[in-house]
Amino acid sequence: TRLLEEANQDADHEGFCDTEMGKNKITRTKLSEDIDALSASIDEGKATILKLAEEIAMLTKEVEELEKAMGEATTMRNAEKATNKETVDDAKAGQTAVAAATAVLKDFYEKASTATGFIQLSKTQNDPRAFGLKTGVKMGTDEWDSLANPNFKGSVETGTEVHVDTGHKEGMQTFGEEETGKQDEAKFGVLALMEIIQSDFASLQSDTESAEAAAAEAYERFMVEANKNKSMKLKKTEMDEADKISAEAKLQTDTADSKATQDELLAADRYYEKLVPQCIDQGQTFEERTGARKAEIDSLKEALKLLQSEDIATSSL
Repeated sequence: TRLLEEANQDADHEGFCDTEMGKNKITRTKLSEDIDALSASIDEGKATILKLAEEIAMLTKEVEELEKAMGEATTMRNAEKATNKETVDDAKAGQTAVAAATAVLKDFYEKASTATGFIQLSKTQNDPRAFGLKTGVKMGTDEWDSLANPNFKGSVETGTEVHVDTGHKEGMQTFGEEETGKQDEAKFGVLALMEIIQSDFASLQSDTESAEAAAAEAYERFMVEANKNKSMKLKKTEMDEADKISAEAKLQTDTADSKATQDELLAADRYYEKLVPQCIDQGQTFEERTGARKAEIDSLKEALKLLQSEDIATSSL
């Protein structure tokens, strides 16, 4: 009876140990796997956060550089625009001044072409004084003046004295050729030079206006592209910051879960340590103890048979 009770108790204990040890092993294995997965997720989260932080810093720097370049381009464009405007204004003013000067010169030469006057000729030309000596006509006399002016009316009386009008008047004849100016005598005369200056001012205005238009177009293209790049970088920065916030939140959750899981594994390990003395460190295994009890029972059965045999022999005597 005692051995049977022990056998029953041992069997119950063995069932308990098998159940608890099995459950504990499954629990510890799962918790270890969870911790490994959480650790990998934590490492990945840290790497993601670091990468996003570096990318955000790089994008922020690029945006700052873009803004600086845009500011410098705007400053240069404004200065260039002001310089070009001043150049165009100067060129227009120059053209106006040259046109005015040309008009004055043309007017002068037109009048000069109809005006009369004495001119100094070369030595090969006739000298009016020589004409007077040959003819016996004295300069300043009425005869001299009549030769110079067919319409000469004679002396003019003033008071009691007679004065001879010896002044040169418009329409008088002259000795020699008329002075009509030299504006058409040379290719590079004064008017030709004025035309060249006028053309230079016009070319300067045209070239400056063309350069201004090209510079303004290039500036607009640069600003459009720069603003486009800036918007893209700002949008990417915004997305990275949102991803970084999510990654930080997940890292925080994974870290908390990892700590809780480690606590659970620690508790499972402690429970396993309590099961070991009860279920493993007993000197004999369940099979060994069962075999020992079976051997003991068999021995008792043999002894009982022997006793019963002796009792039968004694009673027969």
